[in-house]
Amino acid sequence: MQDPTRFEPATDENFVEELYLAANADVARHVAAGGDAWKHFERHGRREGRKQLTRAAAGLAGTRAEAKYARFAPILDASRGAGGDFRFVGAADSFPVTYGGASHDLGDYDDESANPGLGLFVEAVRADPQGLYLDVGCGRRTRTFDNCLYLEVYPSRSADIVMEPACRYPIADASLDGIGCFAVMEHMDSPWEAAAEFRRMLKPGGRVFIDYPFLVPVHGYPSHYFNATREGLARLFDAGFERLHLATEGNQTPDHALHWQLTGLIEAIEDPALRAEVRAMSVGALLDQPPGGPFWGRVLAALPDRAKAAYAAGNTLVARKL
Repeated sequence: MQDPTRFEPATDENFVEELYLAANADVARHVAAGGDAWKHFERHGRREGRKQLTRAAAGLAGTRAEAKYARFAPILDASRGAGGDFRFVGAADSFPVTYGGASHDLGDYDDESANPGLGLFVEAVRADPQGLYLDVGCGRRTRTFDNCLYLEVYPSRSADIVMEPACRYPIADASLDGIGCFAVMEHMDSPWEAAAEFRRMLKPGGRVFIDYPFLVPVHGYPSHYFNATREGLARLFDAGFERLHLATEGNQTPDHALHWQLTGLIEAIEDPALRAEVRAMSVGALLDQPPGGPFWGRVLAALPDRAKAAYAAGNTLVARKL
């Protein structure tokens, strides 16, 4: 029987692979044969209430948040950010910390994104336990790593640093082995400045991992500024980078764009009978209706202004110089 003073329940928030393996000999054998500890936890361990060795029992000092802060403290540099100081949210010398001015509130958003992160980035972080990585705009990660710093503009449960929305970061020059930023740059008011910052923070040979949306509706209140074509994404990282990979991945394919556009547009129709009529149409019948024709006139008349903006093909601006 496991000594309750030496073991703790393994959770999404505290999971540490080596501690999990130390408490579960069967999983250790599975991993030695080529298995994956995290996948075991996701598929079985969470439901089974599996435990892991405590940090104290493993001879590790302090809490996980304290150990992580000590690891990253040497590269935290308030002077390199947009302005302001670091402040501890809870215990001193421990994550999470806040930086700079006021951050957003989670209540400002429609919801909080929650996912494990881009697979290529997760694989890089996991394969380099001695490296230092940064996840910009982390949201709520279903798994976090002790060698990755998680940054957000609202107090996410996963965030180590919560900072005001800005495209300058309080991290030392040439200090990171990799930076991940996934479906976030469209929400930045100056993504070109963030790209330059990523270059500044990376060590020579360090890599960026970017997921950048293109044909998606307006989303992510309180800010959504710039979608990008594949060429636009490449252009952001032309200066000072060697391109290693540029592709449309499985979560970015046209079916996702079409489903998001059509589902959102139809659900936004305020007339229930018209909503049902449009939903029942075949793709061919829908395509037979010309833009600007009577059918789409009926649909547009039943859409609120917010939906017209969210699913627009374009926008027009006229301005006068001051």
